[in-house]
Amino acid sequence: MMALVLLMVFLSTYLLVYTLFGGFFRKKQIILIRLDKISKETQKDMDSELNQPIFVRVVQPILSSLSRTVLKYTPKEIILNFERKIVIAGKPFNLSVNDWINMQLIIMASLSVITAVVGYFKSFEIKTTVTLMLIEVVMAILLPRLILNRKTLERQREIRNSMPDVLDLLTVSVEAGLGFDGALAKVIDKMPGALANEFENVLQEIKVGKQKKDALKDMAQRVNLADLTTFIGSIIQADQLGVSIGNVLRIQSEQMRQKRRQRAQEKAMKAPVKMLIPMVLFIFPTLFSVLIGPVLIKVIDEFSK
Repeated sequence: MMALVLLMVFLSTYLLVYTLFGGFFRKKQIILIRLDKISKETQKDMDSELNQPIFVRVVQPILSSLSRTVLKYTPKEIILNFERKIVIAGKPFNLSVNDWINMQLIIMASLSVITAVVGYFKSFEIKTTVTLMLIEVVMAILLPRLILNRKTLERQREIRNSMPDVLDLLTVSVEAGLGFDGALAKVIDKMPGALANEFENVLQEIKVGKQKKDALKDMAQRVNLADLTTFIGSIIQADQLGVSIGNVLRIQSEQMRQKRRQRAQEKAMKAPVKMLIPMVLFIFPTLFSVLIGPVLIKVIDEFSK
């Protein structure tokens, strides 16, 4: 009996001591494990960062800081206008406003340094060097805008040319029994392109809770194309008035095809006028030299005798 009591006391004391000290050391062990894990992750991040190119590690943070400074002191209207141009152009190359400003800074700094070095070794005048650097600064400011304008025109041309076919597919899908959202999904699946990407953005906005008319209006503002704005206005009006969307789509499709045919006829009418300039500058002088040249040579020979 005494041995059993002593065993029970020993077990109780052991469990009590193990619980107290084990809990303390277990907490300390957990902390050590977490610290070791954090240190390994930090070392891994440092190794991955060191493996990146020097442009990403050094140049890009400097450019980001400079672009934030430029955005800070630039009027908000100019920034909003620049952002709107990027959106209308379809966010080419997936670049943000900071990236475009970084591009301007890189072009500006590179051209200025090259001009200064060339001017130093070629012994240019300071006035000439400064003038060239100012011209290059203007070029650095205008070049991204020219790229955006070109991308905007290309994107709008693509959307304008694809609209009749897209409207035909929408019409067939709606008349086959699909809803307007289902018809848009069919267009996204069957006809990829800039317009399909915009329709995909519309569907995503509708799924997150935005009203259909607001999503369509935002799409019209992003594209900034008169034909698409007219089409979206007709769809919104038909939805509000309860008019059959199939009939509206068919009418809009016919109108878009007619406008595309008229644009083709307009280009055909402008072609002779555009061809006149190279003909006058390059073709007519060659013909005149071939036809009148021998006669002039004979006349010069006769008078020289």
